[in-house]
Formats: sequence, structure tokens, C-alpha cells
Amino acid sequence: MKTAFLFPGQGAQTVGMGADIAQAYPSVAALFDRANEILGLDLKKICFEGPAERLNTTTMSQPAIFVTSAALLEILQTSAATAHLKPDVTAGLSMGEYTALYAAGAISFEDGLRLVHKRGQAMQAAADATQGTMVSLIGLEEDKVRQLCDEARQGELIEPVNFNCPGQIVVSGSLGAC
Repeated sequence: MKTAFLFPGQGAQTVGMGADIAQAYPSVAALFDRANEILGLDLKKICFEGPAERLNTTTMSQPAIFVTSAALLEILQTSAATAHLKPDVTAGLSMGEYTALYAAGAISFEDGLRLVHKRGQAMQAAADATQGTMVSLIGLEEDKVRQLCDEARQGELIEPVNFNCPGQIVVSGSLGAC
């Protein structure tokens, strides 16, 4: 039997995430404190208390999800009940790939955190510089989604960008086209 660890990407964030495990596990609280020191901001407070508007920014959500996922990994690796679980493979959805790299030992916690923070800042800057959006389409096949994009384009940008699973495709582009 093989074991895989799969890590979430942006969109999995919620105010309060990590608070219960940080209270129960001192090593998790220490991990959040270490993240605060590395980033020079109170990510712990943003994760545990919000506000949601701040946590939901790409700049905050990406490091928040990385640290919370690393915290859960810490529990899996140190708890007597789960310490025997070792992944044969690790994978992540979008920015969750960075947590997968950390879980596989390919990058350090510090480097992973700095990377997702920079990634979040760059993505937020790109989003702020345009009037774009994303739309999740459920129940359509790729050829139909591409046809809808062609019809909606009207000289603007709209493209399928995330093929999350069969029948669930995200398109992104200008506000008008979307």
C-alpha cells in the first residue's frame, strides 16, 4: 500500500485555521511564531482571528495555508498515533505544491514560506493591476468551455486556466468577458 500526502491551495483558508492545533500542540504554536519572525508580520493572528478580508488576500492566504499545512504535517510526524505514516509521494494543488516540496524534504520550511509569500505578493500585484476575475464552471467538458470562451471573448481576454477535475474548469480573464 502506498501513502500520498496532498496539500491544498489558495481558497482553503478560513479564519480560525490552525488555532485549535496551536493550542493543543506547543510545537505548532512555535511554528506559527517562527513564521511570524521570518515574515516580520503577525500571520498567526491573521490566521487565528482574521479579519477574513485580510486573510483572503493572496498575499496573506498563501503563506497562511502553507504554515497551517506544515503545522498539520508536524502533528502527523510527531504524534505517536501517526508518526509511522510516511508519504511515498507528495502533491499539492497550485501553491500547495510548495507544501508538498517541503513535506518531501526538497525545500526548508523557511524557504518554502518565503517563496509562497513572494508568490502571493506577485500574484496580488498582478490582480490589483488589472480588472480581471475568475469563474468556476461546473458540469461542462473542456471543448464546451473553450467554445463558451470563444463566444464571450469579444476582443477581450478569457481562457480556461485551471482544470481541477473532470467537469470543473476555471476560466480567467477580463471582467467583461467573464
